[in-house]
Amino acid sequence: MITKLLSEALKKFKPYLESGANEVLINREFEVVLDKQGVYEFHQDENFNKKFLESFCMELATSRGLRFNENNPSLSCEIPIDPNNQENYYGYRVQAIHQSILYDSDISICIRIPSKTIFKLSDFALKADSSYEFIESLIRGKKNILVSGGTGTGKTSFLNALMTQVPIIDRIVTIEDSQELRIANPNKVQMLISKNENKFSYENALNASMRLRPDRIFLGEIDTRNCLLFLRLSNTGHDGMLSTLHANNTKDAIKAIMTNAMFGGFNDKEALKSYIRTAIDYIIQIKREKNQRVISEVFDVKNSIQDDFE
Repeated sequence: MITKLLSEALKKFKPYLESGANEVLINREFEVVLDKQGVYEFHQDENFNKKFLESFCMELATSRGLRFNENNPSLSCEIPIDPNNQENYYGYRVQAIHQSILYDSDISICIRIPSKTIFKLSDFALKADSSYEFIESLIRGKKNILVSGGTGTGKTSFLNALMTQVPIIDRIVTIEDSQELRIANPNKVQMLISKNENKFSYENALNASMRLRPDRIFLGEIDTRNCLLFLRLSNTGHDGMLSTLHANNTKDAIKAIMTNAMFGGFNDKEALKSYIRTAIDYIIQIKREKNQRVISEVFDVKNSIQDDFE
């Protein structure tokens, strides 16, 4: 729950959070950097002294049941929703680093601002050997799909566009570490997992999701914490799963899945390739070319992985 002190602090951030920037960056006191489509704007703000910035981070941590100090020098969470304030910052992600592990800097804060634009599938230029109709049919056919792309390419925006093809009667369960998925379906459960996982882990959430009677499970992002769990669910009759993954192309995406799974304890490479092939149907690669979001590849995992990945 948002505290009064945090609510007051957010008022000082408001001009920057509503400036049209993609991210608000703070590297030292009194300086605010706005990232606007890769162009950096530097601003001086006397409100943002070290004491205020540390207080903001500590209040934010407290509101999320976390800590921010020398023993807990990394804070990764969302700005909580204030039920008494219409100016909510839904889906705004904060990453902060404490002075104790920084060199020549008082504090580091990055606030990622979610896009308020709701994209349609056709807003993504299609340069893959495929069609919008085919991609839509994959969702309606309950295929298990990973959306792959680099940072800032629009993976989550594309995932939200795909979700418009999910039948409105389906029961949806989502698991994320930041609130980015927009689910129109009224029959839904949305879980939020802290990156610190100090109370409730991805494994807890995924095990719980199976007992919530989902028609589809959507996972915000695949990483070392949840990769094996995602593959296990996909291999046990849970169809129509969707998630994202950081990779620059589809072959790198397969390698990233394998690496994440191996960090999770699955060390048989050949068995792992078979496990991936039975779990995932398609990987859709998203790229950003200048100011255009592009569908660059639609990769058929089941019919390609055995030939392409030695």
